[in-house]
Amino acid sequence: MERENRTLEYKADLTKTYLKTVSAYANYGTGKIMFGISDDGKHIGVDNPVETVLALENQINDNIIPNPSFQFSIGMDNVITLEVQRGHNTPYCYRNKAYKRNDSSTIEVDSIEFKNLVLRGTNQTFTEIPWANPNPDQNLTFQSFEKHFRDRFGIDPEYPQTMITLEVYSKEEGYTNCGAMLSDQCPFPGIDIVIYDESHRLIKNRICLEKMSVLEMIDQAVDLFPQQYFYEAVRGLQRETVELIPLLAFREVLINAVVHREWQINSSIRIEMDPHSVTVLSPGGLPAGMTETDYLSDQHLSILRNKTLALVFLKLGYIENLGSGIPFVLDQYRQSVKKPEFIVKENSIGITLPALQQQPDLRGDEMKLYQLIKMYQPVSSTELLKVSGLSRTKQLSLLNALTEKQHIEKTGSGRSTKYHIPS
Repeated sequence: MERENRTLEYKADLTKTYLKTVSAYANYGTGKIMFGISDDGKHIGVDNPVETVLALENQINDNIIPNPSFQFSIGMDNVITLEVQRGHNTPYCYRNKAYKRNDSSTIEVDSIEFKNLVLRGTNQTFTEIPWANPNPDQNLTFQSFEKHFRDRFGIDPEYPQTMITLEVYSKEEGYTNCGAMLSDQCPFPGIDIVIYDESHRLIKNRICLEKMSVLEMIDQAVDLFPQQYFYEAVRGLQRETVELIPLLAFREVLINAVVHREWQINSSIRIEMDPHSVTVLSPGGLPAGMTETDYLSDQHLSILRNKTLALVFLKLGYIENLGSGIPFVLDQYRQSVKKPEFIVKENSIGITLPALQQQPDLRGDEMKLYQLIKMYQPVSSTELLKVSGLSRTKQLSLLNALTEKQHIEKTGSGRSTKYHIPS
């Protein structure tokens, strides 16, 4: 018997609490409610199922506003199945409240999600609605936008025609929220950069990027990056610039954070830098209709939370293809032992980019022993002997060689000696 989940709920009784789940399915995604099944999956059936279906239908029509699309079916064991389709006229409310599914439970949406449901019901996103300018006499300027437009197309933008074409301005209502974001006076929260020391306890520097175009915010953050993660190395007779963390991966993560963040939350994008990693945290959880499994899957499903902003970035060349960001970042780490870490929380999404750690160029028994240490670390030489199949003398020689090449590290002494891969 399938357990209850985001799209399936069981009801042993006929109380009106199921109407919250009807609201959730209509708002966010098609799902089923099965009446006459207990929480442990036991089929107990429903008395007078035909009459019950009629009563349930009347309850939905009388209590869910606007009325959702749904259908009933009755099984041989008198179990009633109610299937509710996701609707377009959001929000679908029960007693003036809208609901969503949280795994196998149903919860009320917060004020920001409610506003987004209202916008979705009018086929809009936050970036598309008119900007509520608190100072009507303020004139927006677009020097940063003009530079990027000129670099991309080789010509200067024309006002207001270019802005109208990009759908960030109309003669009747002025600039949209997206237009305000692109201006040199962006009124929304920007980017907060914190640079930590090795211990991650001492803040070495803090930089707040705000009251400037989102394009300029990205440029300044990207310009700062090489100071923290680039170094010079001499290889043979050549001096080369080495990227501890790939700049292209950071830029892609940051652009994704700007494009997909929840702009209605009064909080900045946060960048945390330390000598070994950089983390980008974006305000707002996953977009409606996306689960953590969807987000982390190989397909990397992308749902546009800020459609207009994403399309402007696409036209300016900041984004190559919609939905390609995460695969691009992972490709930058294809040869690295350490991989990016994804952070998915209710009110934020983040990605940590670690320092690149290349697989050492080892052969034969050296590679075999390296892989065993990586698998069992921290591991003693005695423990390794049980799985390596090597003689004690041969293994000791290889361990000393790997340690000397700094491919592995050892801690402790005597019988307490352990081997592990350097972090």
